[in-house]
Amino acid sequence: MALVSFDIFEYIHDSRQAHGLRAQDYTRYRRFCAHHLRTVRKAAKLPQGSTAGFSKLNVTSENASSTLHVEVQLLQAERAWAYAMDLRELHSRTEEPRQRQHVVQRLKAAVKAAHTLAAIAPGFCDARTALAAAAYWLQMQSQLRFELQQWEAALDSAALARVITDRLAQAGSSHFALAHAMLEALDPIVRLAAYQMRVSGAQHATPAAIVVQWYDSNMKGAEDRVSATIPEYADISAALDKLSAPTGESVAFANELHWRGGTVSFASQELAAQVDRAQGLLKVASGDNSDSLDEMVAAYRKVGKIARRCHAESAVAAQKSQTAALDALLSAYAAVQLYSVCVLSAIDVTQLFNEAQSIAHTCGATTNSADALLGWLAGPCAGSPLSDDKNAPRQPGLAQVVVCYDKIRQRLTALQRSVTEMEAKLLPAVRREIRTQQIADEAVAAEAYYTCLRNYYSALLHASPACAQYVDSLALLDIVVTENVPHATALTAQLAKRDLPPSEATDTEPWLRNLAPSPDKIAQASEAAETALPVVRGLCVGASENTKAWVHSPASRLNLVANTLAKSASVPQRVPHLVDFTADFAVVPIKPLFYDLAAPAIDFDMSAINAQADKQGTSKLGSIIGSLWGSR
Repeated sequence: MALVSFDIFEYIHDSRQAHGLRAQDYTRYRRFCAHHLRTVRKAAKLPQGSTAGFSKLNVTSENASSTLHVEVQLLQAERAWAYAMDLRELHSRTEEPRQRQHVVQRLKAAVKAAHTLAAIAPGFCDARTALAAAAYWLQMQSQLRFELQQWEAALDSAALARVITDRLAQAGSSHFALAHAMLEALDPIVRLAAYQMRVSGAQHATPAAIVVQWYDSNMKGAEDRVSATIPEYADISAALDKLSAPTGESVAFANELHWRGGTVSFASQELAAQVDRAQGLLKVASGDNSDSLDEMVAAYRKVGKIARRCHAESAVAAQKSQTAALDALLSAYAAVQLYSVCVLSAIDVTQLFNEAQSIAHTCGATTNSADALLGWLAGPCAGSPLSDDKNAPRQPGLAQVVVCYDKIRQRLTALQRSVTEMEAKLLPAVRREIRTQQIADEAVAAEAYYTCLRNYYSALLHASPACAQYVDSLALLDIVVTENVPHATALTAQLAKRDLPPSEATDTEPWLRNLAPSPDKIAQASEAAETALPVVRGLCVGASENTKAWVHSPASRLNLVANTLAKSASVPQRVPHLVDFTADFAVVPIKPLFYDLAAPAIDFDMSAINAQADKQGTSKLGSIIGSLWGSR
C-alpha cells in the first residue's frame, strides 16, 4: 500500500482562514468543522448516525488508509479546539469556574483526537505527514498543559513542536511557514511558562529563542524526564534523526532550480511545478509563434509571483524563528525571483532586438558595403522602407530602430538594478552558486554593445536625406569607433578572462543568447561603423560644397560624393570637441530683477568697453538708442 501524503498545516490554515478565524469567530469555525466532519465521514464510510440509531465508528490503525481518515481526526480535533477557544472568551468575561472546567474538557478532547492521529499516522502516512501530525498534537497538548498550569510540560511540548516544524522546513515541507504562523498562538504560553520556570534571560528573549534554549539545555539528553510528559519522545526523536539536517551555509530542500551552472534548492512544490512548466515552454518556444511566446512570458511571470509570495510567507516565519533553514529558504526564493526577472528581461531584449533588425533590414540599412551604403544614403528615400504604392500606410523607419535600441538599454539598466536589489537578499553561498556578479557584468557589457548599435543607426538616421544632419552623423560614428566599440570590447574581454564554468544559458536557453554579446558581434558593429565613417565624411563635405546641386538634383549626389571622396585631403578624418549630451537643455528666461541684484557684484572692465565702442563708431541706430537710454 502506498503511503499517504497530506499537508496538515496547509489544510488547517486554509480552513481556519476561510471559515471564521480571520475575524476570530470561533463559533462559525466550530459549525463548519461539525458540518464538514459529517461529509468527510460519509465519504470515508465512517458515518456515526443512521435511521437505526447511533453507532460510534473511530479511525484506527486497522481501517486508516487514505487522506479522508486524516481529515476525520483533524476535524474532530479542530471542532473541540474551536469550542474550547469560544468558551475561553466567554470565561474571560464571566469568570465562572464551570466554564473553565469546560474549556479544559474540550482541550482534552482535541488533544485526544490529535494524539490518535499522531499515533496511527506512521502506519499509513509518509514520514513528513507523520511528523506534522506529531507537531500538531504537541501544539494542542501545550495549550492543555498551560490551562492546567503545568509549566514544564507546556514548555516541553511547545519546544518539541517548534523543533519538528524547523526540521520539516529543512527537509522541504512545502507550507512550513504556515506551521510557524500557527505557532504564534504558543508565544504567550512560552513566555509565561518560561517565567514560571525561571528560565534565565527569558524576559528579554524572543519566544523562539526561549524554546531553543529550553530544548538544548533541558530536553537533549534528558529522555527519561521528557518521556514522562511526552511518551512518544523517543519515537519522534528517531524520526527527526532520519531527516537530513543542515550543514554549514547550505540547506538541502526537496525541489531544485538548475541555473547558470549552479543549483538552488527550495521547498514549494507549487513553485517547482511552475518552474518546470516555464522551462519546458522556453525550450520549445519559437520566435515566429506569438502564442507560444505569450504563454512562456505568462509562465515566467507566474514563477516570479509565486516566488514573491513564498518569500513573503517565509519572511513572516523568519520573524518568529531565526534558523539556518529559514535563512536558506529566503535566499532561495529571492534567487528564483532573480531567475524570473532575468529570463523575462532576456525575452524582452530579444523581441526588441529582432524588431529592430527586421525594421533595419526592411529599410535597407543592414549593408556593410561602402558603395551600397553610399547609394542608400544618397538616395531620396533613405531611412524609411521603399514602397511603390503611394497610398500604402507609412512603415516604421530608422527612427523606430533607434527607439528599439533605447528600450533595450532601459531594460538592461532595470535588470542591473534588480540584480543589485536581489543580491542583497542572497546568502554568500547562493551568490557564488549562480554567480550574481557575473549577471550584472554581463548586463553592463550587453548595454555597451547595444549602445554601439543604437549610435550607429542613429548616425545613419542623421545622415539620411530626411534629416541631412551630416555633421551630427559624423560625430556619432566617431563616438562609436573611438569610444563605444573599445568600451564594449574591454567589458567582453574582462568577462572572458574569468575562470568560471560556462553558463547553461547558451545551451538550454536560446532566448538568453542576446544577453551575452560575443566579440564577433562587436567586431561586426565596429566594421559597419568604420565602413560608414568615410561615406558620411563624403556626404558632409559634398553637401556643404555643392549645396544647390545637392538640394535640387538628388540624382547627382552619388557623383558629388564620389568626387569629394576622391579628394581625400579635404575630407575631415574626425570631428573634434563634440559632446553627446544625454539630457535636453531648457531655455530659462532671466527676470530684470536678476540684473538689479547682480550689477553691484559685477566688476566691468570699462576701459575695454569704451575702447571697443570707439572702434565701432556711431551710427544712426546708435544715436537713436543713445537718445533714449543715454550716451556713454
